[in-house]
Amino acid sequence: MKYFINNKNVRFHLIFIFILSSYYLIPYILVGHLILKSHDILDMEIVYNHVIGKIYRGDFESIKLFLAGELEWYFLRRIFQPLTVLYAIFQTETAFWLTDIIIKLTSYICFFILSRKLNCSPFNSALIACLFASSMDAWTHFGLGIATFPYLIYLIIKNKNFNLKHYFILAFIGLNTDLVGDILILPLLFFISWIFLSESQKKYNYKLFFKISFILIFFIILSNSNIIYSILFAGPFHRAEFVYEGTNLTSGLKNLIKNFFLIPDFNISYFFHKLPFTFYVFPIIIISLFSKNKLTYLLLAIVLFVKSFDFILNLELLADLRNSAGGLIGFLIKSIHWGYMMHALPVLYGLLFISISKTEILRKFKYLTYALLFLSLITFQMRISVIPLGKYFISFNNFSNDQKNQLRESFHNQKYLVLIRDVFKFKKDSAKIYKKDFKSLYTFKGYYDYENYKYIKSYVNDSRTISVGLDPMVAVMNNIKVVDGYHNLYPLSYKSKFRKIIEEQLEENKEFKKYYDNYGQRVYTFVYDPQKIKVDFFEAKKLGAHFVISKYPISNQILTPVCEKCNDSPDLFLYKIEI
Repeated sequence: MKYFINNKNVRFHLIFIFILSSYYLIPYILVGHLILKSHDILDMEIVYNHVIGKIYRGDFESIKLFLAGELEWYFLRRIFQPLTVLYAIFQTETAFWLTDIIIKLTSYICFFILSRKLNCSPFNSALIACLFASSMDAWTHFGLGIATFPYLIYLIIKNKNFNLKHYFILAFIGLNTDLVGDILILPLLFFISWIFLSESQKKYNYKLFFKISFILIFFIILSNSNIIYSILFAGPFHRAEFVYEGTNLTSGLKNLIKNFFLIPDFNISYFFHKLPFTFYVFPIIIISLFSKNKLTYLLLAIVLFVKSFDFILNLELLADLRNSAGGLIGFLIKSIHWGYMMHALPVLYGLLFISISKTEILRKFKYLTYALLFLSLITFQMRISVIPLGKYFISFNNFSNDQKNQLRESFHNQKYLVLIRDVFKFKKDSAKIYKKDFKSLYTFKGYYDYENYKYIKSYVNDSRTISVGLDPMVAVMNNIKVVDGYHNLYPLSYKSKFRKIIEEQLEENKEFKKYYDNYGQRVYTFVYDPQKIKVDFFEAKKLGAHFVISKYPISNQILTPVCEKCNDSPDLFLYKIEI
C-alpha cells in the first residue's frame, strides 16, 4: 500500500476519484436519480440479487417467485458471494450502488498499485487507474475478479513471500469471483506476468503463480459450488440446446479489425456507449504499433490473441462443432461464454499505455494523446446517462404550451439565437420540475415501476402471472409470482413447457422463434405488436398463471378484465384467466 498512500499521490487521488464520482453526481444533480444500464442488469442480475437478499433474510419461499416455482435456489449465481450479503442488509438499490462503488474503488486502487510497481509516474498511474475503474461500470455485478486482476499481476511481479494478509485477500477475491465470467483470467495472469518479468530479466516464480492460482481456484469453486452442483446433478438445462450461428471468414475478419481498434458502431445508443473506449484505445493501439518496443509488441500480441480467440470460435466450422457437441462436455462447451475473456482487455490497454509512456513516439504526440485520454475519461462518466438525459432535456413535451408557442414563433421567424436563449431559459426555470417528473427505464424507479405494480399486487395477491409486452422480472421485483422471466440457468423441460404458450406467437416472428429455440435465455411472450397477440392463455393457466399483466388491451374469450389503464397508467392492463 506504500505505492498508494503517499503524500505526493493524495492530490492525484482526490482529482481522479472526484472524476469517477461524477458518474453518480451528474445525473443525481440534474434529475435527482442515479442512472444505470438496463440490459442484463435491471432486467436480470439485480432481480437475482434482490431475491438472494430475501433468502438471506430468511424468506426461503421467495425463490418460488420465478418460473412457476420450478427454479431452485442453487441455480442462482453469486448466492454464496460475500458481497451479495449487502442485499440482505440494505435496500436493493442501495446495495447495488454500494457494490458498484466498492468494485470501482477496488479497481482504481489495484491498478494504481500495479502501475507504480511498474515505475509509472504517479500522475499517469492515477490517470490510467481511473480509466480502468471507469470501464467497469457494466461489470461490477460480477464481483472482484476483473477488478483485482491488476493486483494479482502485481503480486507475481513483486515476487515476495506471502503473509497472512495476502492469503486473506486472495481468499476474499476468490469468494467474490464469478466462475463463468472471470475464471479465464488465470491463463492471462500467467502470460502477462511472464512478459513483464522476462522484460526485466527476472526469474519467473512458477511456485508463486501456482500458489495464487490454487488459492483462487479453491475459493472460486467454493463460492460457486451451487452452480457446479446444479450442472452435475440437476440438469439438463436449457443451455444444452444452444445453437450458435457462425460467421463467415470475411465478415469475421472485418469485425476483428473493427474490434481491435475499437471503432464504434453508429447505432446511436451503442455509439455513445463505445465512444469512450475509442478515445482511449485507438490512440494507444496506433502509438503501440509504431513504438518499436518489444514489451509493447508482446502485449499487443495478447490483445490480438484475446480478440482472435472469440473470432475463431465464432467461425462457421467451429460453431458447427460446438453445436454438435453432446453430453456434459457439450453442455460445458456451449455454456462457457468465451467472450468474457475480453473483460480483461481494459487491464491490457492500461498496461499498453504504461509500456509506451516513456517512448519517443508518445512524447511527440503527448498533447493529442492526453487530450483523447481525458476526453475518454469524461465521456466514460456520461456514456450511460447521456441518452436518457438527452431524451429528457431535449424533449419538446417538457415545455408548457406558452413556451412551445414562443419557441415555434422564434423558429419560424428564423430568430435562432433567441430560440437557443429561450430554450436554456425555460430549462433553468423548470429545473425543479425535472427532478420530480424524470422517469426513465435507466433508473430503478422508472424500470421497476413500483407504484403501478403495487396496485397490480393488490389484485393478484399470491397468484401467479404472465406478462404481455412487459418485462416479467419487473413483477418479480415487486414480489409478484410469474411463469416467465430472464434466466441464465433453468430446466430444459421448462423451456419446452413454456413453448406451448408461445408456439403460435413465435410463428409471427421468425427472429424471435430462432432466438427462443436456439438460445432461450428470455422466457417471454414476445408480443410487441398489439394487433398480433397469439399467446395461448389456456396453456399459461396449465403452467400456473392466473393473471395476465399486459402493456396492451387484449380481447380474448378466456380473459376477464380486472383493471384497464390500471392506476391511471395508459400502458398497464390486468386480466384474469377464466377457465
